[in-house]
Amino acid sequence: MSFSSYLHHQFFNRLRLRAGHHKIPAQQQAVTVSCNGIMIKRFQIILTTSAAVLFILACLLDISFFGQDWSSFWRSVDITRILIIISIVTVIGLFLGLFFFRKKHYRQRLLLTLPIAFILFSLADLTKVAVGYYGLDEQYNYFTAKRDIKNGNVQILETGFIMPPDDWEKREVVEKITASHFPYKSVYLGCIVTNGIVIYNSVIKDYLEKINGKGWRTRERQMFDSIMNSNTLK
Repeated sequence: MSFSSYLHHQFFNRLRLRAGHHKIPAQQQAVTVSCNGIMIKRFQIILTTSAAVLFILACLLDISFFGQDWSSFWRSVDITRILIIISIVTVIGLFLGLFFFRKKHYRQRLLLTLPIAFILFSLADLTKVAVGYYGLDEQYNYFTAKRDIKNGNVQILETGFIMPPDDWEKREVVEKITASHFPYKSVYLGCIVTNGIVIYNSVIKDYLEKINGKGWRTRERQMFDSIMNSNTLK
C-alpha cells in the first residue's frame, strides 16, 4: 500500500465516536453535523417568523380593540409607542442573550433570545387584550353569563342615568309582567357601562333570541304598551 493510500485510508475510514459497541465513521459524523446545522437554521427561521407574525397580530388586535373597531384604526396608530415597545423588547432580548444558551456564541444566542422576547411580549399583550375585551377581570363577563344561563338566572343588566317618570311604580309592575313572559329579569347596576357588561348582555340576548324567537323585543314592547294603556292596572 502506498503512502497516499495509507493516508486516504486513515483519514476517511477512521472510526470515531463510539455508541455502545457501534462505531460511527467520520463521514457519518460530518453528515450528522450538517443535518443538525440545517435543523437549527430552520428552527431559527420558524422562531423568527412566529415572533414577527405574533407581534403584528398583537399590535393589530390591541389597536383595533380585539378586531371590533377598524374604522378608527389608522387614527389610533401611535408610531412612537410602537417604536418604544420594539426598543424595550429588543433590549430584553439582548439581556436574555447574556444568560441563556451559553454554549453558543453571543450572536447565535441573539437569533434565539430576540424572537423569544417578542413572542413572550406578544402572548402577554394578546392575553391582556382578550381579558379586557371579554371582561374577564370584571364581575360580569362572557363566562358569568354562561354560568347564569346554566343556573337559570337569566338577567339583562341595565345601566345609565335614569329619571323616574311620574308612573314609575306602574312601569315597574308592567316590566316585571312582560319580562316574566320571555323570561328574564332586569338588574340596574348604575351609570357606568363596562365592556364586561356589554359582553354579558350580548350572551344573554342571544340566548333569549333562541328561546323566544327573532323579534322578541318588539313583541315585548307591544305587550308592555298594551298593558300600560289598559285600565287593568292602577
